[in-house]
Amino acid sequence: MVKLLRHGLKEAITKIQGAILVVIIIAAVVGVITYYTLPPPEVREIKIGFIGNLASPYSLSAKAAAQLAVEEINEAGGILGKRVTLIIEDSKGEKPKLVEVYKKLVMMDRVLAVIVAESVEMGVAAIQTGAELYPEYPHIFICTIGSGDAIWHHVRDNYEKYKFAFQTYYFTSSGYLTVLAKTLLPHIFKGIMNATKVAEIYEDMAWTIPLREGISGVSPPKKQVYEEQGLTVVFQAVVSVDQKMFTTLFEQIAASGAEVIDCAIGYIDEVAFIKQWAESPARNIPLYIWGGIAGMPAAWNATEGKVLGVCVGSSLVRAPITQKTIPFMDNLVQKYGVGPIFGSHTTYDSIYGLKKAIEMAGSASDVEAIISAMEKVREVAVLGTIGWDPRYHYNLPYPHYITPTIQWQKGGEMVVIWPENVAMGKYIPPALLRG
Repeated sequence: MVKLLRHGLKEAITKIQGAILVVIIIAAVVGVITYYTLPPPEVREIKIGFIGNLASPYSLSAKAAAQLAVEEINEAGGILGKRVTLIIEDSKGEKPKLVEVYKKLVMMDRVLAVIVAESVEMGVAAIQTGAELYPEYPHIFICTIGSGDAIWHHVRDNYEKYKFAFQTYYFTSSGYLTVLAKTLLPHIFKGIMNATKVAEIYEDMAWTIPLREGISGVSPPKKQVYEEQGLTVVFQAVVSVDQKMFTTLFEQIAASGAEVIDCAIGYIDEVAFIKQWAESPARNIPLYIWGGIAGMPAAWNATEGKVLGVCVGSSLVRAPITQKTIPFMDNLVQKYGVGPIFGSHTTYDSIYGLKKAIEMAGSASDVEAIISAMEKVREVAVLGTIGWDPRYHYNLPYPHYITPTIQWQKGGEMVVIWPENVAMGKYIPPALLRG
């Protein structure tokens, strides 16, 4: 009898244990399903990380632009009623340090987005670091200065791995080829300067390689793009970033019959380059420069006025591209004592684009939904309309996003000559400007 009772008791305990085990398994399964199907818990504040070389004027200006955007957003009630916090880190211009602070922002500070206002090489280090972290720490990365072609082809070729990455810059090399070289510059050269014979100058840097050689599956070299648009390339040269003497180069250009000098430069000694052009046999041939100090107000004094007549793409001019452009420039100076430099506009616009995406997603925690929304954002911004291509994640080019072309005219005035709807004056040949 006792044995029967013991056996019955063991059997009952076994059934209870089995039932408990079943309950545990069901709870675990429900927990897993809930974890992967329910949206993540909503955050109380929205954190944005900013990384820059804080010894660089570019990064300092971009930092001020980020601070301005966050201040304005918080004064207007935040995003979805949540306050935005900006966490600033200094990369000191060093890749190891950038990787360190990037990981700190994502893993410890748990930021929603990391903004990197750095060079191409730093943008590459950032995207690779972000890709390692993303599966466990979903976040968004936005490069706002020098990402070149470092991001878009990663997104195109491996979307799932790099979908978190976006770039907001005036043009990538692919954009230069498919938009600037195909449409804008032919219009300026032929329609405004009355020039069809082009001398091409490239600085010997990674960003000009796609322009010289083309991009497989995207575009042929710029020379071929120009020729397809009715321009004849009569001269080509590549100059070292360390080069100081350009006199022979300009003599060769003058002998080539070129009617415009197209300069894909931004990092060479532009002051020496411009001064030597102004005193060379090519001084009456229009000089179009893509970036660098030529597009900054300091160029007039730095070149002792020799920049007179030069044309350059520049967003540092008080042109009302949208109703936000001039207030942004004025507020940056008044509130932070920093003038706008390349990268400040794009940083400011990127934060407002992110804000719009969060509002469209209806969540500050669902990163996947925010990424999807960023691919659809079209928001009025400082330089036109902010938005990102859904396949490549670079910012939408002209006519959405605009970098005006200016010409340096008498008195050191930066006069917008393109696009026509914001033009402040007409193009004047260099010889006429000199009188």
